Amino acid sequence: MGTVEGHHRFAIRGYSRLRALLAAGEYVRSAAFTVGGYDWAVVFYPRGATHADRDHAAVYVQLLTDRAAAAATFDLRFVRADSGRPLSVHPPLAAPRTFSTVLRSSSAAMYGVKVEAIQALQANYVRRDRLTIDCAVRVVGKPRVSAAAPLTAADVPPPDLAAHLGRLLDLKSHADVTFDVRGVQFAAHRVVLAMRSAVFAAELFGPMRNNAGGAIKVGDMQPAVFKVLLGFIYTDTLAAMDDLDADEDDRRELARHLLVAADRYDMGRLKLICADMLARSLTAQTVASTLALADRHGCRGLREACVEFVIAMGMNDEVVISRHPDQLSCISLFKYFFYQIGSLLKIH
Repeated sequence: MGTVEGHHRFAIRGYSRLRALLAAGEYVRSAAFTVGGYDWAVVFYPRGATHADRDHAAVYVQLLTDRAAAAATFDLRFVRADSGRPLSVHPPLAAPRTFSTVLRSSSAAMYGVKVEAIQALQANYVRRDRLTIDCAVRVVGKPRVSAAAPLTAADVPPPDLAAHLGRLLDLKSHADVTFDVRGVQFAAHRVVLAMRSAVFAAELFGPMRNNAGGAIKVGDMQPAVFKVLLGFIYTDTLAAMDDLDADEDDRRELARHLLVAADRYDMGRLKLICADMLARSLTAQTVASTLALADRHGCRGLREACVEFVIAMGMNDEVVISRHPDQLSCISLFKYFFYQIGSLLKIH
């Protein structure tokens, strides 16, 4: 019995954006590739294929050919961020799987595996906000031959607008505005900033714009935060954060300042991404200050995550308040905190 083997590499750019946008059960799918006369695709679930598996990613191989059945084995591998070597995420298959699209409602069109916890996946395999999946498919048996095979479509590369804008920022080509952030200067392009932020649009083109020339001073912000902010404005990713030599605590602190900057410049998606990062990195030492931060900047989801964390950890209100009394003195925050605890425990 013969076999036909084919390989496909699925590069997922903007990984942090996908994690922020997609919920459990939602996926991103690769372009189709052909092995043994059948069309296949790689399907990746950043937050798991089901709600129960939302803390683990999942990756599948899917048969796309309509009204077909194929016996095949597969090998799914993630490319490591440090060495560039692909590592299999599941044991070798003992026998071929039968993929079928004969019945439209059939779930046999795809097979896959639950993989590492999301945090481990981020640490081991994501580089410059990009995750790469290698897929090998081996079709067992006689290859499928179409009666009238269509012409091979052009292999269209993925969109690269963000990459071009990122290079525009790095090279400072045709920059027409300069920002001074605590002595560090950043060159940028007015039209790009105005396109991404209504606040920048008002500052750079509105009636209150600075016509005096020279660098625009930005107060109350660290240069590293402004650098990541600019990177997100141009590329819609947090790749600039990955380039920093920062440990987990530093990244958490950077996310806090970046959330403040996102609120300041009315960048809603960036604000949600930062809130998600903080919600997923809560500790007993940071939950109080994070709760206060969420209240100050109107991050409802982050506030609820803090309350749920406190309850799950068995912390009471006296413990939380005693750790950061200066940050938890707002009456509205007290009311929200106690009401939420009562609601979740169903005692109010």
